[in-house]
Amino acid sequence: MKFYKDCESFSFWLSTFFVFAIEILYIYFINDDSSKEKNQVLIIHKLIFYFLFFLKFCSHFATSFVDPGIIEKSNNKEMLEFYNSVNKEILKAKEKYERFNLVTKENESSDEEDEISEEDNNTTTMSNDTSRIQIINNNTSTSIFQKKKKIISKKYGFELTKCNSCQVSRPKGTHHCSDCHHCILERNNHCPWMNNCIGIFNRKYYLLFCLYCTISVAYSFCIYFYYVVFKNFKTFRNSISRSLLGIFFMFFCFIYGGFCYMMLKDERNQIIKEFEGYGNEQKKLMKLKMRIIFGGNFSPLWFFPCFKGGKINYNSIVGQKNKESTNKKKKFSRKGLFK
Repeated sequence: MKFYKDCESFSFWLSTFFVFAIEILYIYFINDDSSKEKNQVLIIHKLIFYFLFFLKFCSHFATSFVDPGIIEKSNNKEMLEFYNSVNKEILKAKEKYERFNLVTKENESSDEEDEISEEDNNTTTMSNDTSRIQIINNNTSTSIFQKKKKIISKKYGFELTKCNSCQVSRPKGTHHCSDCHHCILERNNHCPWMNNCIGIFNRKYYLLFCLYCTISVAYSFCIYFYYVVFKNFKTFRNSISRSLLGIFFMFFCFIYGGFCYMMLKDERNQIIKEFEGYGNEQKKLMKLKMRIIFGGNFSPLWFFPCFKGGKINYNSIVGQKNKESTNKKKKFSRKGLFK
């Protein structure tokens, strides 16, 4: 995996550090002119801001350099097994709810079918016969990959598709990135500000980056306008340079903080939309999804940009497969099924 994707995304990646530098400089040069002695409260506020900024910087750095979940021919089988092990409970809950909906629809349709006449029944039987003949013909003309795809989908319990460019088997919902030139597991988008795709392995860092961006920008806005504008309003009003810098910083915080908040809200809406229409099980499925993203049950480690869970589980699955005896004949060989 190459970090340098293209010139455009790399320039966006560098521009984020320029934005970071502006934010640091504004907070670093804040002084309380009303008191001659050093204001200890202001120093504490600055330290809190630098701590938030450090978490934001680490989360941005992690989203840029962590593998988002690339599916290749070499790790195709391991990635599918990882996806199955992680999403097993979610897939089971979805199947139960879909079966319940099918039963209710069949009961409703059976009541309507009782009112149909015999002539309509004869026409429907003819159409059913023709459809069956078409299905048989389609099954005979299926390719080798489609047959193998059915075998794999039965084993793992989810539908598979084949990428036309990568030629890899992937779960339904996985997309190919034209910038990274790879299929990404649970790909959300390709973020130019990160110079990387947002996938299953670095989505936690992306969410933390958006969260700490909104908090740090709001916190720096409050510090700056309290100590520069509110407490020292006379000097701020008389000096043109301070007033212009204050107006610039106000627009900077409004645009930058609002953009980060919208990204965070968009991520939240995507998780909600994924489980819309599942009734009472919606909250349960959302909790399971958050555990997958953040790597385990709720803990304070969720709010720190240190990876826990996903990548460790993936490495353990790959390690277990390598430790197993290679002499045993495997039903699903890498060469046969995943080419």
